[in-house]
Amino acid sequence: MRRIVALLAIVGTALAMSEPNMYRPEIQSQIINEHGRAEIHGIISEDETLVTLQHPLVATDKDDVGGAGYICKFLIKENKKRPRKYEIPFEVRAEESTGVGEIRVKEGVHLDYEKRNHYRFYIVAEDCGTPPLQSEKAVVLIKVKDVDEFAPRFENTSYTVEVEEGKIYPEILTLRTIDEDTSAEFHRISGFEILTPDVPFAISPEGVISNTEALNFNTHHNYILKVVAMDGGQRKSEPVFVNILIKERCRTGWQDVPSQVSYVAGSGQQRIAENAFLRLCDSDCRPEQVTVKVSLTTKHIGKGCDRDTYSITSQRKLCGASGDSVDLLPSPWRADWTKNLPTDDGHMMDQIFSFDGQGNAVEVPAGHFDHELGDHFTISTWMKHDFPEGGPVTGHHSAPKEHILCMSDGEGMNRHHYALWVHGEKLVFLLRREAKKAIDMDKFKPAEFRWHIPQINDNEWHHYAISVDFPEVRLYLDGNLLLTDDSNFEVIDDWPLHKTSKVIDTKLVVGACWQGAQLTFKDYFRGYLAGLSMLKGKTESERVIKCLHNCKENLDFHALSDMSAGTVVSFNSDMTEFTVVSREVPEVEKILREVTYVNARAFPTPGRRNLCNGQPQLLPAVESYVMVKEPPKAVIVINGAANLTRLVYEFERGLRIFHDVHIFSTSQPAKLTEEGHTKQDQLLIDMCTVVADPPLNLFVEHLSLPTHMMETRNLEWSETNDGVVITNADKIENYENVIRNIHYYHNDPSKLSNRTLTLSCESQNGRFISNKFVVRLVALHEVRNAENIARAQSNRAHLEQNLVNARDTHAAVASSTSNFGMAAIIVVCVGFLLFMIILGVVRIRAAHRRTQVVQVEEKQEMEWDNSALNITVNPVEQEIFEYEDNTHQSFHDDSETDDDESSMQGDYGESSEDEPQVPTKVPGNELEWDHSNLGF
Repeated sequence: MRRIVALLAIVGTALAMSEPNMYRPEIQSQIINEHGRAEIHGIISEDETLVTLQHPLVATDKDDVGGAGYICKFLIKENKKRPRKYEIPFEVRAEESTGVGEIRVKEGVHLDYEKRNHYRFYIVAEDCGTPPLQSEKAVVLIKVKDVDEFAPRFENTSYTVEVEEGKIYPEILTLRTIDEDTSAEFHRISGFEILTPDVPFAISPEGVISNTEALNFNTHHNYILKVVAMDGGQRKSEPVFVNILIKERCRTGWQDVPSQVSYVAGSGQQRIAENAFLRLCDSDCRPEQVTVKVSLTTKHIGKGCDRDTYSITSQRKLCGASGDSVDLLPSPWRADWTKNLPTDDGHMMDQIFSFDGQGNAVEVPAGHFDHELGDHFTISTWMKHDFPEGGPVTGHHSAPKEHILCMSDGEGMNRHHYALWVHGEKLVFLLRREAKKAIDMDKFKPAEFRWHIPQINDNEWHHYAISVDFPEVRLYLDGNLLLTDDSNFEVIDDWPLHKTSKVIDTKLVVGACWQGAQLTFKDYFRGYLAGLSMLKGKTESERVIKCLHNCKENLDFHALSDMSAGTVVSFNSDMTEFTVVSREVPEVEKILREVTYVNARAFPTPGRRNLCNGQPQLLPAVESYVMVKEPPKAVIVINGAANLTRLVYEFERGLRIFHDVHIFSTSQPAKLTEEGHTKQDQLLIDMCTVVADPPLNLFVEHLSLPTHMMETRNLEWSETNDGVVITNADKIENYENVIRNIHYYHNDPSKLSNRTLTLSCESQNGRFISNKFVVRLVALHEVRNAENIARAQSNRAHLEQNLVNARDTHAAVASSTSNFGMAAIIVVCVGFLLFMIILGVVRIRAAHRRTQVVQVEEKQEMEWDNSALNITVNPVEQEIFEYEDNTHQSFHDDSETDDDESSMQGDYGESSEDEPQVPTKVPGNELEWDHSNLGF
């Protein structure tokens, strides 16, 4: 058996060895080189292990019998003619069933682009036949891709460089780097970045550092920059620090002038440059004269110089202006004809009106202002005006006429009786004489007055006042009389106006001129107006005109005694520009250090006031500013009795609803006097309102105001069914006195249950606003019992008769002195009568133990529950109570210091002859709450 198996094995081996291997394998490739060899191209990154082939590596064999048709492996072959100097780090693996091969990095081997970046070698494919056959050699070309292994690094660990201030350097320093990656992609530096934020420097892709603005030694002595570099793979270096030192250069000009000076309200005078000094770099050139000008700019604050604390009407009152002056542009809430004029921010107290130059003129009603002027009057206004769009118009006649105001014929003709308008750079006032006396009809008289003033078109606020004592006409510009000559003033004469039957009435228009013949407006004004007023029959005093423009913040200087000979200092009229001229630089420095800023307002508008000092022609101007800090918040507080409970008949007499109101302000800053001491500045109130909720039914109820008192204080008011508005600046105590004398009347109090009235006040155009003080009125309705009243009156009469008898008896006793026995009898009788009187009193008290119930129609919030309240009143005691109540009221009335026709009666129920006596009357004061200890 063993022999048979061995024989079969020998036969099988012989048969296998005899399988034919007819064909050699062949490596397929789409690339054939010039030598006819197949080429295999691949690429691999130095950190990878599998080569990415451009085309698949495939070998085939035409044998179809046994293993000869399969590819067993790929072999790397040596080039015998050119032995390799390096070891091939790859191996080729084959998939036997398909003949597909792959090229991999040998296990444990790492490619390094920096050492070798490409490989070239031969490979052959070998089949599985016996004997195995090999293919022709194919060329393998493999490129190694570089990996960004190394970040760039700077040549130095830090850099320091010095530059001079005031220059722009295109190249301050060039930074150089090293990158150990050898590929062009990763070895190249793609850019630099400054990591330090907000520095005036830039760096180019080549590493060149430059400054983007001139450097200033006083701002920074040096800059430390943190810089990184990036290579082609965006790999960043470690940061390097570059220290750029700023070298101060000598500059002629003012030094140590602070860029900002803080000012606190009430702090008095504040030096603006107490350490300033003038540096002159060229020691060989000494000036013969130094001129320095310091300017305070406040034109950006409302109408300039913080003048908007109170309304223009209040400013006129505070300056003592005539109360006869008529406001031609009242606030919209006071006048219907100004409601459609736009204001600058829409505040109710705001009186700045905007005119568009196209169609928003207004007519002043004849009932508001009589059009005739006479020979003595003053026209004043604030105006802000600019050149027409496109700039100044060349030539006087080509400039448009822009009427500020114009009084002209109403219809039929176009005669202008008087007018004020802007014409180019001129302010023109027209005053035609009216036809009165025939003897004057053929006489020329001054009619048109023209002032050439550049301020007309500077787009800043200015105050203009034209004061006329015909034929003399004066113009006050910003509170100062304008000095005129032939260069800035001319007068044109004209005929007087003649009488005509074509004209029935006239029109006074603000913002344009009415053309009566065409029934249309013409020559519209474009700009801003405020406080346009007219005073007739007299002229405003120069003191008042100056006060209206007076600026309460200004520059000041009080070191005149320290000045040397040859030094001159001067101020402009507004104390906003200060000039010093001297031959010595130290003298100018000393004077400039004593210049101060001062603001006399207790509550100035916070914000920035720019300062400019220096002489721009020779020295660079120095910009600085005063920052006025927000002053302590002024608080206006109103308190008093919040509930008034009264019997209904007292509402017909009138109640002083705010009879014990108290108004006061807190957090008022101290004010510096001329002597250097401080005093408390008083906050003025410029508006108080009383609001009724719900609105008043004027058929049965109304509020009565102390009009005489308000006229005496030049307070203005308006009344609607919503309540009352009182305006114009005045002291708190004066407003308080007025408000205490406001009465509430109701003609039908039987229908009145309760009523709510809210009082609030404000100061400085709404900048400070009080709390809302609410007063609640409650009406008490009585229920009388006729039987109890009659019985009480009867008992009272009986008691009075007993008292009379007692007095007569006492008189008889006094007249009898001779009879002792008679005296004894009289004593007994008197004792008996006294006993009867006491007995009568006891009976009266027993008879009056009845109940009087006080009822209220509706149960109100915070109201007493009187449903179980029993009040028993002795007639004698009641009479005494009534007497004391009336006496108290009479004393109260006598103590009033203000006599006013509207204060008809008090609110404590004074008795009158025609008022019926009510025995069970309950005094109103006994039902009123005591609020004397209530806190706000």
